Amino acid sequence: MRITNKTIKSVSIISVIIAVAFFVISLIFYFSSPILDYILVIAVAIGAVPPSITQIFHGRWRAKMEKAIPEFLRDLATSSKTGIPLQVALEHASKRSYGPLTDELKILVAHMSWGMNFNEALAEFSNRVDIPLIKKATVLINEAGKHGGDLCDIFDATAKYMDNMNSWNNKRRIQTFPYVAIFYFSVFMFLFIIIVISNMMFAPLAHTATSATASFIKPILTESQSRRLFLHAALLESLFGGLIAGKINEDSFTDGLKHVAVLAIATGLAFYIFLP
Repeated sequence: MRITNKTIKSVSIISVIIAVAFFVISLIFYFSSPILDYILVIAVAIGAVPPSITQIFHGRWRAKMEKAIPEFLRDLATSSKTGIPLQVALEHASKRSYGPLTDELKILVAHMSWGMNFNEALAEFSNRVDIPLIKKATVLINEAGKHGGDLCDIFDATAKYMDNMNSWNNKRRIQTFPYVAIFYFSVFMFLFIIIVISNMMFAPLAHTATSATASFIKPILTESQSRRLFLHAALLESLFGGLIAGKINEDSFTDGLKHVAVLAIATGLAFYIFLP
């Protein structure tokens, strides 16, 4: 299923609007209730989960497209070497199995049959799939073709370029994965420290302050106030940590939404179970 960046943006906008509306309505009914803290977690999940799911599907589709393009270009280069006209080679290619790329090739061939030249159809194909790596490859092919380059060499060189970029992206994800793990570790460690401090310090201190023998002890924050403060701090760390993890590992803040969703839900569950 083709899910482009435009689809992700639309889903993100709708999810954020629903999450804000849900929180504002809940704020009216539960303003002074501790339930509002869990409603905030639910609102964050509503805003992050749908875009993250669409981003995961988009990432799988994009990976299949980026993997199939070099093979397609090498097949075109082979066809050009044997003297097959470009449009005929494209028609043959659109009947082969390139995964999701096959459907896009059929549209490209249809556009050429309606009167578009190869460069125009390729530019339209690039705008339609909206994948940065494919846009770069399209620019290389179109510019080299305008200056009279040999199509066989152009297709071969572009296929090698895309193979190198795919290899580099995979290597970057592997090398930056420990940094993603560090963000998860920091959030979970923060939650652990909060739970220990709250149960061993703030809760006993609050009970001591309310007793008749130690009424002079007045903590700066009550137990409920400190719990709310820690929850909001943990949610902020989950939000920014998840977004930065996505940017580091996959070069996109949108890819970090899945980390935000996991960390925010884990934070809510930790407070619900250990700090009710």
